Amino acid sequence: MTRTGTVTGSTSPAQQSEPNLRTVSRRLLAGALPVLLLFWLAICQLVLVTPLYAAENVFTSVTAIKEEAGRFAGEGKLFLKGPVDPYLTGTFVTAGLFGLTYIFDEDIREEFSGSHHGVMRGITDAGNAVSNPLLHLGVAAAFYGTGAFTDQVKVMQLGEEMGEALLLADGATFVLKGVIGRGRPYQTDNNSSYRPFQFKDGYDSLPSMHTASSFALAHVAASKIDSFYGKAACYAAAGLGGFSRVYQGKHWASDVVLGAAIGELAGAAVTRYRSAPAGSVTVAPFSMDGAPAVALVGKF
Repeated sequence: MTRTGTVTGSTSPAQQSEPNLRTVSRRLLAGALPVLLLFWLAICQLVLVTPLYAAENVFTSVTAIKEEAGRFAGEGKLFLKGPVDPYLTGTFVTAGLFGLTYIFDEDIREEFSGSHHGVMRGITDAGNAVSNPLLHLGVAAAFYGTGAFTDQVKVMQLGEEMGEALLLADGATFVLKGVIGRGRPYQTDNNSSYRPFQFKDGYDSLPSMHTASSFALAHVAASKIDSFYGKAACYAAAGLGGFSRVYQGKHWASDVVLGAAIGELAGAAVTRYRSAPAGSVTVAPFSMDGAPAVALVGKF
């Protein structure tokens, strides 16, 4: 006598491991982000309620605020001039790369379309999380506040540079997103759907703010590191953020190319201004007794 039957619902170890890996990665992210947020809030609380003993800073000194405004104006000027002077060659290279990726935007989207699961989903979830512009601003604030509270001027200045680069990159991309009005990959069937000046949700694809913010932060961080591998790690993290935006259908590939260029330009404007030799000056607007005026700001 023979017995026959079927077994249903069985899965292979490989199939079982994929959701497990995704679950673990998401749990790690869910646990890490609140910790980072709490750390940031703790730093802000310390800064607001505790006397600061470092060099003059924007929390305690009106003079420091004025200096910061003048410095930021000078960096903004370098940022706006950068595509022509001194990065004209880089501008042409970026334009060529942007045009090339624009041609293949839809092919790249199709390549990454479909179900996302397993290790790559976990990696790109992490890339999306760590490339968040708000998180970057929190990191800059944490460095600045920690440096001010502990009398570590170099740490405070690092946070200062990060914040300035992020404001330039995020501000530029925010304006361009609304002005250009490009449809996101999940919003339109093609990469040439535009609704300029309408500031509509889903039509704010170009450029990628996550990528711009990541590269601005990477440039400033890398400028403080002597090791080649350390610098490469900074840019690898920024590149992961850009790749994750494309992989998960949040942006076209060309959005990421332009975002990376803007972020790099913003970071370079800050580090160039900081390293300018004595005698370098720029004109910055300010107010004197309520009346508009201009000032020469720089190193003398």
